[in-house]
Amino acid sequence: MLYLTICDDENTQLSLLKSYVAEWAGERRHETDITLCRNADEYLFHREEKQEMDILLLDIDMPGMDGLSLARRLRRQGEIVQIIFVTGLSDYALEGYEVEAVSYILKPVKKERLFACLDRAWERRGREEPALLLETPGGMARARLKDVCYLESAAHDTQVHSILWAEPLRCRTGIRQMEERLEGAGLPFFRIHRSYLVNLAYVSRIARKEVVMDNGEALPVAKNRWEALNRAYLEYYGGKLTHSHGKEFG
Repeated sequence: MLYLTICDDENTQLSLLKSYVAEWAGERRHETDITLCRNADEYLFHREEKQEMDILLLDIDMPGMDGLSLARRLRRQGEIVQIIFVTGLSDYALEGYEVEAVSYILKPVKKERLFACLDRAWERRGREEPALLLETPGGMARARLKDVCYLESAAHDTQVHSILWAEPLRCRTGIRQMEERLEGAGLPFFRIHRSYLVNLAYVSRIARKEVVMDNGEALPVAKNRWEALNRAYLEYYGGKLTHSHGKEFG
């Protein structure tokens, strides 16, 4: 499912863009969920309620928070939604690319131009690396999953240990909730203990009572998790060997 939002304060533009998007999705055979928003506040409310965001068609000149301010806010919070500006203003193209927009389309919108931009957004969406959006005491932060070494429970919070950071980042989400968020990520995270969730890619050695990570840290393994951990570790590296032999890496 592709989740696409159109944010524009003009009803005629919302209707037109929705019809174009539906036609594009039908031609490409993409199952698409389209949401219409009339201002930035509506979009932010939708984001809080629904969470899924893939592509955003965004007007700039809107009452209240303008489209560029909304885009900057999303990027500060680590959002990787693909933004296509659709606007009647020609003076903000450079600012649009500063927030990593896919493209900048001037009204009146030409269908062929929009279709080409949607194709580009679809391709970029497929290349985006999965990441965790973290609520920290200092604001929102983003961590690529492939860089996360392990997660550590800290009361009601979670310490996120990344290979890129000298110190862990404290996240205001419990480790159980973090585990649920990671289940569908397709990456090898495994719960070795009630307080630890490790990325198997960074496990160097497994002993009866602990795992040793690539950085030399030793983390405890619960007695009832040892056998399952070994199976998961063998399956992970067995899969890597199979893919390597078959040259299936993309």
